[in-house]
Amino acid sequence: MDLPGEPPRKPVERTGIMLKTQILVVEDEIIIAKDIQRSLENLGYDVTAAVASGEEALKKILVKKPDLVLMDIMLQGEIDGIETANEIRSEYDIPVIYLSAYADEKMLERAKISEPFGYMLKPFEDRELLTNIEMALYKHKLERRLRENEEWLSTTLNSIGDAVVATDVNLCINFMNPVARQFTGWQLNDARGKHLREVFNVVDAWKIDLLEDHSTLFATFHRTNKIELRGLELISLNGQAMLINGCIAPIKDYKGNITGVVLAFQNITERKLAEEALAMQREKFISVLIHDLKTPLIAIAGYGKRYLSAKVKEEKEKNGIVEIILGISQELLRTIEDTSSSLKKKATLQMLKPETLELAGIILSVVKSSLPQVECNGLTLYVNDRPKEYFTLEEPINVTGDSTQLKTMVENLLSNAIKYARSLIKINFFREGGTVRFVISDDGPGISDAYHARIFEEYFQVPGSVKGTGLGLYSVKKVVENHKGKITVKSSGNLGTTFEVVLPADDEANEVK
Repeated sequence: MDLPGEPPRKPVERTGIMLKTQILVVEDEIIIAKDIQRSLENLGYDVTAAVASGEEALKKILVKKPDLVLMDIMLQGEIDGIETANEIRSEYDIPVIYLSAYADEKMLERAKISEPFGYMLKPFEDRELLTNIEMALYKHKLERRLRENEEWLSTTLNSIGDAVVATDVNLCINFMNPVARQFTGWQLNDARGKHLREVFNVVDAWKIDLLEDHSTLFATFHRTNKIELRGLELISLNGQAMLINGCIAPIKDYKGNITGVVLAFQNITERKLAEEALAMQREKFISVLIHDLKTPLIAIAGYGKRYLSAKVKEEKEKNGIVEIILGISQELLRTIEDTSSSLKKKATLQMLKPETLELAGIILSVVKSSLPQVECNGLTLYVNDRPKEYFTLEEPINVTGDSTQLKTMVENLLSNAIKYARSLIKINFFREGGTVRFVISDDGPGISDAYHARIFEEYFQVPGSVKGTGLGLYSVKKVVENHKGKITVKSSGNLGTTFEVVLPADDEANEVK
């Protein structure tokens, strides 16, 4: 029965079914065990069993899996209540409340080691029993939730791509995730307890001073809650160097006191090298562009000066100079237009406006507008194995994408083919499974295998190729990536070049059509 003034106890919900709290009683005095069982049942609990020894208790737990164990410290058998409780806690994670008629200091010290959830001296009242059980169940629930949160946090920190290091209030390390261990070269067991400066070995005088003393660092946190790290050189335990970016932030307790710091950082060595390489490519591009603009201007100036000089008197010679100046001017204008067009197309690469598009229609539109240039170069063009007289759209091929970007992609690939083809260009496009494939081939001199990995780099130009901006194939690759596709190149010396673009098909739109 419920205690006077107490509301009826609500059963516990387990796996969607409302069940009473299951309690195992471990008591070697039969009369006391029965009395405890009766009290528990009156309080609304379910006694799974009452056993007299630790060995029996462990066997019952395997079968019954109770929510809580009430156990006398002094038991029959080879193991006492404290030893049994240690195994129950470590193996089964079930809360234990000790029952004892004794309270000597030695026994209490032993009992503390097993971290019991309660300690009751016999005899006890039902209200005391109820209070201890409910407090033990509540405490166990909180501990389990805390462990789950810790496991979640540990899994998260160990899974992220950034290096993470945590310290105590004295800046001594107590945690390092796998990335931090990889970057620093330290194992957690070796680094634990060491000062942050010993493990986080950065080449920067100010940062060394800042991390030497926790009081200096904590004083900085009063002005800012986070300290940024930019372009530091980290030296690992084995002497390897890397450039890093990151930050240091304080760890605070509930009162706002700083109890340690967390340091997070990333390896930016490859990014830095890529930025430097890109800067060099841009510098080279600008240098080539200036040369391409300056050379014809010098020639124009020279021929203009000669035309105006008194030395040139015959009309025929003057007309020849004018023709040369006009030719150089046209070449200069083409260079400016090509550069301007490439830069404008590059600027559109981030302006993705996805919609359902007929890729076949875009391809044929670009092909037809390029026919005068194809014919001017004396080339033959086949689309899906048909000559120009039979260029028709038999079946729409739908993709989701940005029409401007896709048009840029086709224009750049076709323009490339026209530049290098000797006599023939072939274009094929078709659906295959859930993809759309666009293939363009030419019979030109081909691209050496040595340059296949670099032809899509920004500003890169194959040595000895037709002069350009180095942005065409870079733009193509960006468009393909923006549309979640892939591009491959097949080419070798003197055997022509084939580019294949594979894009996801808009199957829903294709079915509707």
